[in-house]
Amino acid sequence: MKLAPTIVILGSLLTAGSIQAKWSRIPIIKEKPINTISGPASNASLDSSSGIGRADSILSSDITASSTVSAGKSFLLINLGKPVLISSSSFVNDGIEGRATLSASADKNGWAVLEEKVFSAADRTVEFKFAGMQAKFVKLELVLSKGGLIRSLQFFGAATDKGYAVKQSADGKGGKPADLINGLGGARVVYAAPRPANGLDTAITYNKFAFPESDEKYRTIIYDFGQLRILNEFASVHSPRPVRFEVFAFDNLPEKEDWRGRMAFDPSDFGNISPVAVAEDTRGTGTLKAKPAKAVKTRYLALRWEPEFNPPDFQCTGSAEGNVTNIVTTNTIIVTNADGTKTVMTVTVGDAHSAGAGDSKLEPENAAQMVAQGEAKSSDTTVITMATYAAGVDPTAPGATPISSTTTTGTSTVTVTTQSDGTVVTTSTSKVVDSTTGTTTTTTITESKAPDGTITTSVNQTSTDAAGNTTTNTTLTNPGGTPTSTTGTNADGNLAGGSTPSPSTVTPGVPASSGGTQISITSP
Repeated sequence: MKLAPTIVILGSLLTAGSIQAKWSRIPIIKEKPINTISGPASNASLDSSSGIGRADSILSSDITASSTVSAGKSFLLINLGKPVLISSSSFVNDGIEGRATLSASADKNGWAVLEEKVFSAADRTVEFKFAGMQAKFVKLELVLSKGGLIRSLQFFGAATDKGYAVKQSADGKGGKPADLINGLGGARVVYAAPRPANGLDTAITYNKFAFPESDEKYRTIIYDFGQLRILNEFASVHSPRPVRFEVFAFDNLPEKEDWRGRMAFDPSDFGNISPVAVAEDTRGTGTLKAKPAKAVKTRYLALRWEPEFNPPDFQCTGSAEGNVTNIVTTNTIIVTNADGTKTVMTVTVGDAHSAGAGDSKLEPENAAQMVAQGEAKSSDTTVITMATYAAGVDPTAPGATPISSTTTTGTSTVTVTTQSDGTVVTTSTSKVVDSTTGTTTTTTITESKAPDGTITTSVNQTSTDAAGNTTTNTTLTNPGGTPTSTTGTNADGNLAGGSTPSPSTVTPGVPASSGGTQISITSP
């Protein structure tokens, strides 16, 4: 007679056990699509609009920023800055209802309709998916029976974060605010629970989660930035219902191998630490921001949502804001030496996840952070190559073979400063060690770009032998010439799908009037 209660008790224990079961780690994705129209690397601007209030907010990297839309006809026209391949788009809907038409153009004259959507006020997200198209201008036209708000307009295509590194100052106060989860911060989802209903691949790639109905109290996402980051503010856009939002930071993520040999996280570990920030959306507006008492320095960040009741579907997107001083990408420079040979130095930034950690200015504050940052530096795949080509050989020609070439990993530094007159100075330093002779060659490239576009470049190369004695010290300077292409050390607008910028050329003795640069050579 006591069998039934026993079965109930066992069932309850099994249910509780499943809720508290360890989570399996999600494999790191190497390349992540980037929103083309917002963030520090975007060249997009608002061309024109009608019937939309606070239209500029649609380009903000603040995911909570909104634009008002009235019933009737309205439109937004966005200039992407240059032709960009796009293949999908979406925006968050706060109560509007009607029809949306998305179009694209190369010149604002001929327009191609990408997709048209009819939606209701209950549709939280309006998505467009279409065949990839190269476009410089995009237009969103709305015909609404009910007005409201739209926010977080996004365009995805070929642009990814591969080959880019984001820099922060040592105190996190320099530079400009940027979303380091939905941008170039290197953030990767490593845990999401319960399993997203919109598909794990889609959720982690675009950072848009639709969690299913679940007995779990929380909806949780854990990010690995790949290296230490300093974060100042956290935000959420979620289903419009009352929500408690908590943010946790881990100096080093407490993971352990499970019985299959895979890394796993025990959610009970949240009980061992306090959140660094908490906020509540008591009215169910669908957005909120959480400000920590002080800036958060961490490599691992967890965002948790506690809906007031268990919805059949809970959508959410989170962000973490930190100040960014610079975005670095591949830098190639070609120097024509006095004897006619050419030296080519290429710094290739590694995969975005932890890229640039080797020269990060952020210092660990405890042993756990030291371990986390040490792992990031050891996995940084930034590569520096120094190659010398014979006189008369074009290094950019297919099949060109260097006389000599050396390659090393993770020993470059790039700094960017802006002077009071607006001149931007980019300094890139690399060290290459010849494993045979022990000779170390240090190359420092300094590029100053004035507000009028004039570029001044100097290249200093110093070689020291195994004993530390200086053997050569050569400086090449460009007194104000304007190269036809840039080095690409600064942010490359719209990212161009991670493509490598054209190399700069530094050629002694070529007058600026000929389209080259004028160089003087000084050797001690």
